[in-house]
Amino acid sequence: MNSSPSDRPDRAHNQLVFADLTDYPVMAQALDNQWLPAELAADRQRAGAVAGTPPAAVAAASAEFRRALVNSGTLVVNRAFLLNNEAIYANYLPTADAAEYAAFAKLLNSRALVPYLYTERSAATEYQWGYDRSVHQAWSRMVGDESDPGLVRFDWDDERNADAAVSVSQFFSKGLLPLLRLQVPRLARDLGIPQEQAAAMRAGILKDISTWALQQDPDAPVTRNALYKEFITRPGTETHQMLLRDGEHIVHAKQLIDLLYNIGVPMIADSPTPLTPPDSPRRTALQEEKSREGSGSDQDPGTVSRLLRGLFADDLHRAVDGPNSYAGLSLDDITRLRRTEEWRAYIDALDSLVRQGFRDGRTPTPEEFAAGTSEIARRHAQMLRAARKGSSSRTGLQREIVSVLVIESAGVSLQLAAGEEVSYLSGSIQLLGAVAGTLTMRLEFRDLKGRRQRGGLGHSLTFPTRRLGSLKRDWDEILRTHGRRVVETGAAAPGRQAQADQQPTA
Repeated sequence: MNSSPSDRPDRAHNQLVFADLTDYPVMAQALDNQWLPAELAADRQRAGAVAGTPPAAVAAASAEFRRALVNSGTLVVNRAFLLNNEAIYANYLPTADAAEYAAFAKLLNSRALVPYLYTERSAATEYQWGYDRSVHQAWSRMVGDESDPGLVRFDWDDERNADAAVSVSQFFSKGLLPLLRLQVPRLARDLGIPQEQAAAMRAGILKDISTWALQQDPDAPVTRNALYKEFITRPGTETHQMLLRDGEHIVHAKQLIDLLYNIGVPMIADSPTPLTPPDSPRRTALQEEKSREGSGSDQDPGTVSRLLRGLFADDLHRAVDGPNSYAGLSLDDITRLRRTEEWRAYIDALDSLVRQGFRDGRTPTPEEFAAGTSEIARRHAQMLRAARKGSSSRTGLQREIVSVLVIESAGVSLQLAAGEEVSYLSGSIQLLGAVAGTLTMRLEFRDLKGRRQRGGLGHSLTFPTRRLGSLKRDWDEILRTHGRRVVETGAAAPGRQAQADQQPTA
């Protein structure tokens, strides 16, 4: 459960700050009303595309809304998205199914769903920008008559909150400048495009965006809307019409801009875990650690830990659930699921590794990674079974994963996975001399079903390399500490050559 501000007389009972959100809080990029899966985004470049959010995009965002509610203790949502994203507001309009309407109110009342307020002090405050007035009326009724939601800001002192809001704007403005320095091979890998295309993209639109951002008024924030109008939105149309310019790099540039825009609040608040949708670039696409090099912050353990935590959590969530896994779940199904022991144990396991494991600038040890990820995989499978049992739908929820920690050095590879034998190449340790070397730890995610079909999830996360004093001695110590059965095999660790790292070693 989240903390209560009841011990703070300067705040009302529903006025929260991010530090009050202690029940595994997340913010999901897919709830941004500008988010489009890649295929749908490309379709918005067609000359015949109809203005407005396409129904398929609403359906995809609706599935991601449900996925985020299942995979978090607290889902923090920008209040603007609650009002301008049909995937969300369809649940509280007068036309909504009665059970879904009631479930939405329950999610607000239980603080499973918490609106984030930028500078406003009330959930019902009207915006200056244009949006559907009937939606605002329905929202005002929901938060005024049907529920008593918790509302989160950086601070309820307006001046301090305004300072934090400026920091979010600056995070976006400054984050545009390094786009022209993204490493081409990694950019190509993260966007799934050829290196030649990535190089052309960097030399073209990314350089133009960076140059344009540098030329803007340094005393005013660069807004995403202004950037959209300059580079992304079709000339003569409005951003909310979602009509994009023609061009090979437009969609990928939009994806990078949207990703940067949506991690601003979690980065400044240092609390909610930002989640990227599976059909969009993962967080590593921004190459954040590169922008910190030489700034001094790369040496700060707290900064490094927070960055690793964010990258790790993003990869973990993308691996746990595939797109549309939860499309068949109703909000009523989800409120029931969130009352089960299986769901609670799964969220606690996520919180224990992702938040507690990286607390106070530390990084979990290999043993903690192995134990924590195995526990998450086990609890996730149990939660899915509970979801299937309690769901009114028979679709989705098919993916079950297992995480494997691979420890490697000088040709020796050790795999640690829950419920499986640990293996390494026969005779490899005996061949090691008393020399120094590096130890690499890599976390792999494998789909239980996909593994039987070969290939699995096909990606991994590599953690910072450690230096060993003596390879043979330290490997003996690792095996002794592990304390479980270890099997010598005649082949290298399966999947070693097939996996592509998502994060370079430090």
